[in-house]
Amino acid sequence: MERRTFFQWVTFTFTRLARAQSGGLPPDGIRTLRDLAGVVLPGSLGRQRTDGIVAQFDRWIREYKPGSEISSGYGFPRVQVIPASPALHYPEQLRQLETAAAAKGAPFAKLDAAARREIVEAALAAAKVDSIPPRPNGRHIAADLMSYFYNSSAGEDHLYGVAIRRDDCRGLATSGDRPAPLA
Repeated sequence: MERRTFFQWVTFTFTRLARAQSGGLPPDGIRTLRDLAGVVLPGSLGRQRTDGIVAQFDRWIREYKPGSEISSGYGFPRVQVIPASPALHYPEQLRQLETAAAAKGAPFAKLDAAARREIVEAALAAAKVDSIPPRPNGRHIAADLMSYFYNSSAGEDHLYGVAIRRDDCRGLATSGDRPAPLA
């Protein structure tokens, strides 16, 4: 192999890897992810809110910076860094959902709720996901979407049914007040 060819191959490979790790999902993947959100997120959120959560999740994927330092917390002085992007296999996992849906005779979006749930349950079982991870870890996009939502301030508010807003500063004047019910 000539030196120039070798360097072109290396550049191409690392460019693809960097794009895969830092880029968001392709448009067809976003459509499938929106339909997936309708299966794994609470139906009470409604389509508009689940689509918003998917948009935020895609933004989180695009802005993910592996190797960045994270807060070690009080009493844990060792430096910790964010691992490689969990999104590396998301496009393939979404394609597998669509392939499983096609085997049932329709695109994922056109299947009834029970059939979609069955496909997602089988995919999670195949990925050996038995609980929601504390942060997205890449085992399966369905579990990671649930992790992203339920470990967020909005997810916590939804679980408790009150506006806790744990990531907002409410100030000292209202710090003793009970959180207001969600509207």
